[in-house]
Amino acid sequence: MNTKSTALVQTFKKGYSKFEQIIRKFVYSDFYLLLVSLILFLGWVTECAPFGISAMVVVTSIVLLGSDDILPLTVNIFGAALVIYTSEIDKIIFMWPMFLLLIPCLIIFIVKNCRHKFRLGKMFYPQLAVSLALLLGGAGAISAADYARALPTALILGFGVLAIYLLYNHFLKRDSGVDIPKYFSKTMMYIGIVISLELIVVIIRANLPFSEWHTEYWDVGWGNRNNISTYLILTAGLTMYLSTKERFGWIYFALSLFQYFCIIMSFSRGGIIFGAVSGAIAFVLTLVKSGNKKRALISTGIILAIALILYLIFMDKINAMIVSLMERGMGTSGRTDLYQEAWDCFKAFPFFGAGLGYSGPNFEINVMSTYWFHSTFFQVIGCMGIVGFAAYVYYYVIRAKLLFKDIKNTFNLFIMAIWIGFEGYSMIDTGTFVPYPNMMFIIISTLLLELNIPCNKQDYYNLPYAAERK
Repeated sequence: MNTKSTALVQTFKKGYSKFEQIIRKFVYSDFYLLLVSLILFLGWVTECAPFGISAMVVVTSIVLLGSDDILPLTVNIFGAALVIYTSEIDKIIFMWPMFLLLIPCLIIFIVKNCRHKFRLGKMFYPQLAVSLALLLGGAGAISAADYARALPTALILGFGVLAIYLLYNHFLKRDSGVDIPKYFSKTMMYIGIVISLELIVVIIRANLPFSEWHTEYWDVGWGNRNNISTYLILTAGLTMYLSTKERFGWIYFALSLFQYFCIIMSFSRGGIIFGAVSGAIAFVLTLVKSGNKKRALISTGIILAIALILYLIFMDKINAMIVSLMERGMGTSGRTDLYQEAWDCFKAFPFFGAGLGYSGPNFEINVMSTYWFHSTFFQVIGCMGIVGFAAYVYYYVIRAKLLFKDIKNTFNLFIMAIWIGFEGYSMIDTGTFVPYPNMMFIIISTLLLELNIPCNKQDYYNLPYAAERK
């Protein structure tokens, strides 16, 4: 290589190193999280797929090229769906060539950030067991065509979630000096705010009086009211966690209450019930775990007083909304028939179940969907039988062990509150069988419990892989 070429290479290396320094500093800031959130919301509210998807791909590509940590990509991964403003996929799918730009950027990210020996992690085998049970479900019970129809869902729910776990386990930078649970929580807070704003826009655009809200089925494009409330249960709890970590915790407490209120506005009955349970636990934890309990009590009192004043000002409208919610009733929406059907499937095919591709008389499915039994328990036994039940028991036992390993930790306690709401709601809905974002969120939150990463840099060499980096 001649002198001129060497000089160009050195100049490129210096320029690229400077680029990396800028990106690595920026991605840990609120400005970055706010930027991505604005892109998501503006792309959605303007119903402009070219802008929303192109901007997200460009930002994600830049982060992949400059960052040495997968954590900042969390807002891109878990927020990506929020730009989808319609269920008419043809209005979005034409943008697929843009995603090809991510492939070389992802390869570069992987190659330059393989810093340590690959480890499987404690959730690898439980998630692998679930993945295999999903594939084996319906063996000898359904046709090849029905099995193939549900195969994409089975693969993403099993091996797709497993892949996300392995990627985070390998590329999560332990020694960044960043409070990882706090950053993760703040990421989810921004996502929760975007979801809440999208719901409010849908409600405003419907232009219905409060008394008629029960007649409308809120749908933001990427999900319906049940999907919205499920996601908000996850984000609101972590937002309340932030109220125990920051000096101005009352801001995060208020933002958390805003998200819980949006769960009510979603008119998802199960979401409201289990969101209230999860929120009540998180509220108690906020008071108990706050660094300054006196300040927390005063802030809480002021916020609740403001909420009461707002209620008194808008009493008629809020009461009309509550009455409208009550008019939806507390019926089972045909779930009892589905549960009986799942039990019948289990009795008919006890070992492997009827499979995810099963199609019965009580639920109408589309070409690429699953036959929903609207319950984790009944979905497992109906579709995967004893094999699936054993796999999920194994999975939940290991998750519980990781949770209670350090249950006095504030983050663990708030994750517990979130899981109670999510898993409780999933017992009467589809939550645990929605791979993205639900189960991917669950596996990443479990990984954070598993790693139990200290924020203090002096504790770095007690972490996994530390010896390999000395």
